[in-house]
Amino acid sequence: MTTFQHVQSKLEKMENENLDSFIEKYMDKETPEIKWNRGLDLFIESVYKPDHELRQCSHNQKCYNELMAVRENVLEYLKTLRR
Repeated sequence: MTTFQHVQSKLEKMENENLDSFIEKYMDKETPEIKWNRGLDLFIESVYKPDHELRQCSHNQKCYNELMAVRENVLEYLKTLRR
């Protein structure tokens, strides 16, 4: 379960608490490792998110397969950074 899923689950169980104050309280109690992993998750999402302009450039420059290979290598490396 990712940090986001954990937070989402907790939010669904809450009924009367102000969302903003909950988030502020929750974020203040997080360890540096949790914050690191959340930042890492967001970065990984940004690598997964298709960039159509970049991909079109790679087709124009005839290096699409190489771009995708680099992407896969980066994703594998990013997995090693989890704390």
